[in-house]
Amino acid sequence: MRYTRALLLVFWISLVFIGCEDNAPMPLKYTLAVTENDSVPLMEVLLEMPANPAGFTRVHYPNEAWGEKELHRSLFSLKLEPAAIQNRLEINKDSGWIDLHYPKGQSVLKLRYQIQQDFEQSKLSTAEVYRPIVQDNYFHLFSHHLFIGPSTDRPVEVTLDWEKLPEDFAVHNSFGSGERQQVLAPMAWDEFQSAIFVGGDFRTYSDQLEGNTISLATRDEWIPFKEEEVFQVLRETLKAQRDFWSDHSQEYFTVTLHPFSQEQGSSFQGTGLTNSFATSVSNNDFTSLEQLIYLFNHELMHNWIGHTIENANEEEQYWFSEGFTEYYTFRNIAQNRVGGAETNSFFKSINESARLLYGSPVRDEPNSEMNYENFWSNPDFGKLPYYRGALFAFMIDLHIRKESNGTASLDDMMRDFLEHARKGEQLDHNLFLRVLNKYWSGGKAYFEKHILQGVFFDLAELYTEMGLQFEAEASVYELGLTLSEDRSQVVDVVPGSAAAKAGVLPGDYLFSRSIWYGSTTKTVELGVIREGKRIRFSYYPIKKVALPQLIESPENWTQLGFPLLN
Repeated sequence: MRYTRALLLVFWISLVFIGCEDNAPMPLKYTLAVTENDSVPLMEVLLEMPANPAGFTRVHYPNEAWGEKELHRSLFSLKLEPAAIQNRLEINKDSGWIDLHYPKGQSVLKLRYQIQQDFEQSKLSTAEVYRPIVQDNYFHLFSHHLFIGPSTDRPVEVTLDWEKLPEDFAVHNSFGSGERQQVLAPMAWDEFQSAIFVGGDFRTYSDQLEGNTISLATRDEWIPFKEEEVFQVLRETLKAQRDFWSDHSQEYFTVTLHPFSQEQGSSFQGTGLTNSFATSVSNNDFTSLEQLIYLFNHELMHNWIGHTIENANEEEQYWFSEGFTEYYTFRNIAQNRVGGAETNSFFKSINESARLLYGSPVRDEPNSEMNYENFWSNPDFGKLPYYRGALFAFMIDLHIRKESNGTASLDDMMRDFLEHARKGEQLDHNLFLRVLNKYWSGGKAYFEKHILQGVFFDLAELYTEMGLQFEAEASVYELGLTLSEDRSQVVDVVPGSAAAKAGVLPGDYLFSRSIWYGSTTKTVELGVIREGKRIRFSYYPIKKVALPQLIESPENWTQLGFPLLN
């Protein structure tokens, strides 16, 4: 595991002897307690670390992280101890640096501070899940919310003392569960800063997988599913993925499942961390276990694709790190029947990817347009590598299986990439083509056409060549109208669209709207004002196009050459 038990005495003896050695792990001890001020709950932290004998030490607490700003609003009551000694603190919020000044000659620094939730106790929505959460009965904190530290290039050896927490408070984090005293093995400071810490009324589930510990921590009463079902999905997902990669090396892994309120629709967010994956999920009837099955399978596959097999240029290779992860998400769920899924879930996912790519307004954009600004600011570009990359992975898999008469597949390519990654190579286009050429002689031209140039796939030709059964037409999403920038008025209506047939006209003002963007199964509901009258319209935002859709049949599954692994 990432942590080992040790006597705290060893920590302090080692502090004296290794505190000044440049390459030795820097010892850091954090003592944590729950307290309150004017009935506001707080997490109080005491940091003890080696002091610079010169009388000055700089530590760090970011004011911006993971898209969140003004995190210093949660940081209170910083003070060096003992108070009798003349100390001085300087805080620079913009840089995140905190400068500590104290008398020369000290060997140990003691910095006490408090973390407070900076929004209303009763309010928790998708907008707050990445902010510090400290409530009467629980806390949900990421490392950078909780731990002031040195931002050093030296490894750190961290001691966590949770003994001052209430006896009935659970303690669970990226390094262990139920441990009131934790001494973590030496690691990089950045690795420690990429972790989740929860406690209070969280419930935990734990099991062994090939001798390794896996666990789930969750709280509150879930509406859409039973948490035992969620843990079973987690276990099935991890076993299937680790078996695929022949990699059962991770001794401890946990997922945290944190609920938040949302009146309409579903929403879930997740982030991969050290030894862990932290999720926040809307707790309502719009959320389903199937969404969590997808979330777990996609995000946990990133342990290998995107993390171990690392992109040389992040956005330039998103078609691989996101698209191939998406494809193996579909495969993993269907082949292993994760959560009771059927094989037809694979066909549904591939067909949906084809429809969504076909209907994307940036469908034909070349890969050169996939940059940081486009990906993060434009939702259409943000989804493009998922759809395009997943279909491209499927196409490659089919071609390799055919060219090798079923003796090789994309699976072999992926394991080759893993071996290259373990030798320190990053995934770039040259490496991808070098490996691809081993398995498919026509791969280079296909890559240049469909990934670099962005040309849409000829699915009818491919499916016919591979002997797959398909329907020639599909219903794809088409809203059928353009709204003003503030979404208060209809600017244009597509002739012949469902919106036009329903009677919506350019110039209509909206007094209500319900639009599920991208969904062909939910109606668009519009309330418009026209010539002083209120009129309501309802229609399905779809159009029929010549787009092949695979038939969900056992014959197609057999033709693909995918075995059932469960």
